[in-house]
Amino acid sequence: MARYAMFPSPMAGHVNPTLPMAAELIGRGHHVTYHLPEEFRAQVESVGARLSPIRLREAHGYRREPDPVARFAKVPMWLAAEAEDVLPQVLAAVDEDRPDAVLYDMTCVWGRLLARLRPGPAAMVVGSYVGNEHFSPVRTRHYAAMKDHLASGFRETGEVIARINARHGLDVRPQDLFARDEQVVLVVMPRAFHPAGETFGEPFRFIGASLREEAAGTVCPPVPHGRRLAYVSFGTVVELTDAVLAALREAFSGAGWQVLLATGEREVPAAALPDHFVVRKSVPQLEVLRRADVFVTHGGTNSVMEALVHEVPMVVAARAPEHAITADQVELLGLGTRVDPDTLDAEGLRTAVETAAGDPAVRRALAEMGRAAREAGGAAAAADELEKLVVG
Repeated sequence: MARYAMFPSPMAGHVNPTLPMAAELIGRGHHVTYHLPEEFRAQVESVGARLSPIRLREAHGYRREPDPVARFAKVPMWLAAEAEDVLPQVLAAVDEDRPDAVLYDMTCVWGRLLARLRPGPAAMVVGSYVGNEHFSPVRTRHYAAMKDHLASGFRETGEVIARINARHGLDVRPQDLFARDEQVVLVVMPRAFHPAGETFGEPFRFIGASLREEAAGTVCPPVPHGRRLAYVSFGTVVELTDAVLAALREAFSGAGWQVLLATGEREVPAAALPDHFVVRKSVPQLEVLRRADVFVTHGGTNSVMEALVHEVPMVVAARAPEHAITADQVELLGLGTRVDPDTLDAEGLRTAVETAAGDPAVRRALAEMGRAAREAGGAAAAADELEKLVVG
C-alpha cells in the first residue's frame, strides 16, 4: 500500500477530475489524502479518501473581478498569494503523513512548491492544455488578450514569491510556478483533441476523460414526447444577461425543444423564460448529457470532455482564453459550432444549435472522438502512472 497526497486547486472544476483517480487508487489498496478547504470534505470522503483541511485567507478571491478575461488571469495569481499561508500548513501535514508520492494541479502553487521542498515522486495533473515547440496555449491569439492582466498579476505576485523564497530557501520566479513540467504530467483529454497532440512525448500522458460517478437518486427532468433536450450551462464566465436570456428564449421557441438551463449561483426569475425551459442552479450533468441532443456551453474542459464521452453536439460560447482554444478545437474537429457570447443573438444561436444537432458529420466526428476519450484510459491510466512513480 502506498500513500498519495493530492493537491488540486480549491475549485470544483479542478477537484472533480482527480476524484476518480483517487477512487481508483483506493480500490487498488492505496491510501489517499486530499489537502483542501473544509468545504470539499463531502466530495473527498465520498470516494474513500481522507481530508487534511487547509485554511485560505480569501476563498474564491478571484471572483471579485467582473471582467471574465481578467478573472481567468487572476486565478493563478490568487493561488500564488494564498500559497504564502497555505504552504506552511501543507508542509506540516506531509511531514506528519509522509506520503510516498504527490499529485498536484497545474495551478496549485503550494503543491508545486511542496514538491520542490520535499523532493520525491511527483506528478502534475493538467485539466487544459500543455505546450512544446509545436503548440503552446500562451502563444495563441486568445492568451494575447490577457497579456496585460498576466503582466500585472506577475508584478503583484513577485513580492509574495520573494517572501516565500526567503522563508523557505527557494529561488522561484512567478513564471516558474505554472510550467507544465514534472516527472509525470497527466493531461485530462484525449491526445486527438489537443492541438498538435501527436507531437507530445514524455512526460505527458493523455488519459482522456476522468469522470466521477454521480450520487444515486439524481434525476434529470423529464423531456416531453417529441421534443429534443437542449442543455445550457455557461459556468461563471458568460453572464446570463437579459440579452442572453432573450436570445435563448427566442432561439428555442417553437422548435420542438425542451431546454434545461443550469444557472449556478445566479438567480433567473421563472417569469423570464417560457414553460418549456427548466431552470436549475445545478444539475446531475453526466446524467443530463446522456440524454441531451445538444449542449450549449462556455467551453470548460471538464464539461467538454463529459460531452465527448457521451457524444453530445456542442455550441461553445467562450470568453476565457482557455475556453476559446477549446471552442476552436470543437469547430476544427467538427464536434459542434461556436458562437460569440458578446454578440449572441437568437438567429445566430438558433442556426448554431440546429447545425450542431442536425449535421450527420458532427455525429460521426463525435463518435470517433468519444471513443478516443473513453479508450485513453481515464482514471485507471492515471492510477497506473501514479503507481509507477512509487514502485518504478
